[in-house]
Amino acid sequence: MAMLKVCAQQVVRTTGVRWYKTAVHPKNVHPPPELVQEQARVSASLREERRENEELEGGPRDPTQVFLQQGRHLLQSIDDGGDVHLVKDTGVPGVFAIELENPEHANAMTANMMCRFEEVVREINKHPECVAVVLRGVGVEFCSGAHADLAKVHLLSAERGLRMCRYMQTLLLEFHNLPCITVAAIEGGAVGGGAELATACDFRIVSEKGNVHFVHTHLGLSTGWGGGTRLTKLVGRRAAILLLCSGKPCAPKDATAFGLVDRVVPEGDTYRDALNFIKTNFLKAPSEAVKGCKDIIAAAEILTPRTALLYEQKIFAALWARNARTKSVATTSKLNLLKDA
Repeated sequence: MAMLKVCAQQVVRTTGVRWYKTAVHPKNVHPPPELVQEQARVSASLREERRENEELEGGPRDPTQVFLQQGRHLLQSIDDGGDVHLVKDTGVPGVFAIELENPEHANAMTANMMCRFEEVVREINKHPECVAVVLRGVGVEFCSGAHADLAKVHLLSAERGLRMCRYMQTLLLEFHNLPCITVAAIEGGAVGGGAELATACDFRIVSEKGNVHFVHTHLGLSTGWGGGTRLTKLVGRRAAILLLCSGKPCAPKDATAFGLVDRVVPEGDTYRDALNFIKTNFLKAPSEAVKGCKDIIAAAEILTPRTALLYEQKIFAALWARNARTKSVATTSKLNLLKDA
């Protein structure tokens, strides 16, 4: 009988950081001293930042807004090129496109592109006529994640890396919860952070020669933009472990089997197919109803069931009172809809 016996699991907490350690008999296993020191230093820095923010604003604020402000302030100090464009004229009314433009580096996300992405998300929220958004890369690649210079030159410390992580997590959560339908048109590779970007969309269409590659472990990293959490919800625990922990690229056929990808199309056709997919499925009903339903689904992911139900009531009441809904009922027979189904 083995003498080694796990006695208990203790959770040691510091501000913003958790360390899980196992008490083992006859010998305790402890985290490396240098990790403990680094953890304490980061925690102290975070506490100081929180105190400074409270003093500046006259009290505690919404932490998501703090994360966005801190990340934006850091990233705006870095001049590293690249751009993100919002295309409002896609040829399909009510459908916008977001284009990641850094083709010389496989559309790797620079600090400037991260800030521009936030501006684009804000702009989309100003357009109630926007029903759906296609996310694509310029050229032959979708996105290869964060630009290498961010890690090698600009964000060397744990504090800076954490600020970028929190900024992108918060930003992609806002993008994920847009009332618009979002579709990723993946040509080439969605690699690292690019794969995480793809998971922030509602649907993913990939070319036959494309792939989704959570390469993080080969870089000695984990997902940091919320992709690990979203992937687990999309494909389940076992498939997520295989995709994340192995670090292997996922071909279109396998990605479809896992439920990560919704459609596979010939190379060069992802953008066109995304527009057709949106036209076929989401543009035949009143836009307010489509966006209201997307809002309900987004709320169901982040709110308690009771609160989500109350939010659903609010959306329904607003739509019930709208003229657009009254007109659609007056001109559309449910029997006709059943016949067309």
